Amino acid sequence: MKWLKYVIGLVVVIALCTVVWFKLPTKIEVNQLEEKVSILEVQIGEHYINDISLLENVSEQLLNYNFNQPITDENNSMISKVSEDFRTITSNLLFIGSNASVHAELQYRVSNVRTYLIDYVYGASLTKEEVADLYQVLQAIRFIVKDFRDIVSYNPQSAYDAMHDEEHEMVERIKYRLSLKY
Repeated sequence: MKWLKYVIGLVVVIALCTVVWFKLPTKIEVNQLEEKVSILEVQIGEHYINDISLLENVSEQLLNYNFNQPITDENNSMISKVSEDFRTITSNLLFIGSNASVHAELQYRVSNVRTYLIDYVYGASLTKEEVADLYQVLQAIRFIVKDFRDIVSYNPQSAYDAMHDEEHEMVERIKYRLSLKY
């Protein structure tokens, strides 16, 4: 029966070694994955900072355009390009077409503007209400961009958090800016 004690002891030692052997690499792998995620968040944050600057420029161009007038052959290519830029930039920032954004109200309002722009580029006249809404959202975007810069201070991790964290200050700031009349 003495040998049974040794066998049980050996089984326990093997079991403990197995647990340590499997758990240690897993912890190292988790740390490596967390580091990679952090690096990706910073890279994505850098893209957000860049896209915010592009959004500001494109919004200014659209605000300077008179959407009350019908589109002409002369301005069609310019407004088509600026509209396409707006669609691309907002897709990058807000994940238009998915539920990934924490800024649902901005996503909804930007989707409306994108629809107005598509309709306008393809020759449809916009109603006074649509033009007013388009300018309203573009004006709000100007201030949202300023708020974004003030809050994130060109910090990529903070930019990432502003776009993904439901508790971030930008969520309330965006709602506030969209609620104002410009």
